[in-house]
Amino acid sequence: MDQKLSGSPPSTSGERVQSDVNAGERGHSVQAESLESSARDAVAAPDPSTPPSPSTPSAPSTPPAEPTPEEIAASFIAQLDAMQAQISNYQHHDPSDIRRVAAIARFAPDLVVPTLATTMSFPPAAQRNLFDNDKGQMAIRRKNAFQPVIQRLGALKDGMQFTVNSDLAEAGSQALDVYTWAKSYVKRPDAAALIPYVGTMSQVVRKVINHRRQKSSPAPAPSPSPAPTPAQLPPGAQGFLASNVVPSKPAVEDVFPDHFNEALDRATKE
Repeated sequence: MDQKLSGSPPSTSGERVQSDVNAGERGHSVQAESLESSARDAVAAPDPSTPPSPSTPSAPSTPPAEPTPEEIAASFIAQLDAMQAQISNYQHHDPSDIRRVAAIARFAPDLVVPTLATTMSFPPAAQRNLFDNDKGQMAIRRKNAFQPVIQRLGALKDGMQFTVNSDLAEAGSQALDVYTWAKSYVKRPDAAALIPYVGTMSQVVRKVINHRRQKSSPAPAPSPSPAPTPAQLPPGAQGFLASNVVPSKPAVEDVFPDHFNEALDRATKE
């Protein structure tokens, strides 16, 4: 009985303790591995709040496509509409009234300025209500402010027209070279499909030639009118009469540039 009480615990109890210890060690090992995996994931995943490093190479971006002439023209129209919308009391150009309005506007600034001074400094003139000071002042301010814009728009219009015409002129010179080649190639037996195109271009070239001849040919000098006989002279007329011959105008210079004339000469050469 005493041996049973004072003896060592059964071996089965020791095995259970050892098993619990091993289980605890395995639990700590799994937890440590989980923490290490989470730490590796945190290092690998970028922080969304942190901007990318500038040293990190990025994928090459495709350059944007150049806008087409139609897209540019639509953008210009939209900008012009926005400009027009900002002009108060905008009035479209009226050909039937342009001469009258321009004639009055030519001397109006020189008259409006002293009128403003009169109505603003002399009460009896202001009391007559013959002149609107606010509108008069605004008219002068608009004229001074908008005149540089009007000149800039006029220069822009002229430059834009010249740019378009320059591109057309270069294309026209190249088209003449194509016509020169086509006129020669069309004689070959395999060029039947080329005949209608050569015919169309030939008609245009003839128009250009006729236009050049009309511009370059000098105007005929007018024939002098016969001098009046003494019987036709008015009473009291003395001395020599001035000649009635009208001086001839100088010949008009060729309107086409040299490179176009050279291409036209090649095109018309047989």
